[in-house]
Amino acid sequence: MKTPTCRFCRSANVVRVGWRYNRNGRKRRFLCKTCGRRFTVDDGFLGMWYAKQTVTKAIDLYQEGLSTRKVAAYFSRHERFQPVWTSVWRWIHKFARLVRRFVTKLTPRVSDHWHADEMFTPIGGRPGWNWEVMDSETRFWLASQLTEGRERTAEHAEAVLRLARERAGKKPLRLTTDELPAHEAGGRWVFGWRYCEHWMVDWRRGRGPRNLMERKIQTTRMRLKTIRCFKNLEAGQSCLDGAQIHYNFIKRHMTLGKTPAEAAGINLKLGRNSWLGLITMSVKIFFLIYLPKKKQNLSVFPLNGTSGQKFGGIL
Repeated sequence: MKTPTCRFCRSANVVRVGWRYNRNGRKRRFLCKTCGRRFTVDDGFLGMWYAKQTVTKAIDLYQEGLSTRKVAAYFSRHERFQPVWTSVWRWIHKFARLVRRFVTKLTPRVSDHWHADEMFTPIGGRPGWNWEVMDSETRFWLASQLTEGRERTAEHAEAVLRLARERAGKKPLRLTTDELPAHEAGGRWVFGWRYCEHWMVDWRRGRGPRNLMERKIQTTRMRLKTIRCFKNLEAGQSCLDGAQIHYNFIKRHMTLGKTPAEAAGINLKLGRNSWLGLITMSVKIFFLIYLPKKKQNLSVFPLNGTSGQKFGGIL
């Protein structure tokens, strides 16, 4: 293990001073000879009572379709440590925000054919809609946007299509949607009617090209079936961000035989515990990007001997 820099003053003049013990094990502790403080390395789980394997297992079980209470019940029956369901809920939102900050810097290589659709999603007991955009070839989930109200306007479709364009860094040549007029107007505003061809699917009558987004929407429904409604717009969007990360980077697609991220040219080699690898990598990139240049020590957080170009040119 390489000696890290001080977490407080960023000095490299540190030495090992034993271990820090908690209810789940121990972590290496260091002493900074410059500021005199003792610290442990921030690996994304700093100050947490539960082991990182327990946290990532709880997140993975939730994203696979269990509710937070069922995840807590599973740990009470099969594991030594028993987190309550509110802890599981906090972990889901905390690490969804952390990982999203990293994965949005990665640019997927997607095709020129995209799919878009919407599904009814209650928010705070009131009507709402979840708008999604997916790539046809790689099945990469490009964007998701929650809107409040019963209306489905062109402005709502424009917002999610604009997010997808920024995420992919390009415009599609073909957009497949259902017969909702808002998709046509929003696509025309974002992509231009001369540049992007719009295909409409009347799936109820079996006419038009197949819309793969209808199957993708069913995957989202299976994730949200244990949630009666989102408490508010912010909590709902955070939950969908976690589902989007799990779909793109964690879950192996049955048709592709690999994750959509790997199909889009983003191969992060996360290991067997993919959530743990993704969280650890997100923390490394945070220290490399957001800390001042003069305080960075790039040798402390090696990226398997690779440069930042491997991760979509984010460095």
